[in-house]
Amino acid sequence: MTVLQTVVLTMVAALGVAVVTCRDPLRQTVVNGLYGLVLVVLFTVLQAPDVAISVTVVSTVGYTMLLLVTIQRTRRQDRREEDHG
Repeated sequence: MTVLQTVVLTMVAALGVAVVTCRDPLRQTVVNGLYGLVLVVLFTVLQAPDVAISVTVVSTVGYTMLLLVTIQRTRRQDRREEDHG
């Protein structure tokens, strides 16, 4: 295992813990996007570019955008219910 692989694996482990320990859904979504980005770097370092591309599309872009839209709509709906409730 090279030094670069060790550094990237350490970053993956640290960001994995950071995702789990975040309490705020918005921050957790951002950290999860960074986690996906570091996974892309890991798979690139491990010479698996096809997996890196898949992770880029699904984890870093698609999943993060889906969560951000869901959080926005949920908060907007909560505000409407508070105003009318």
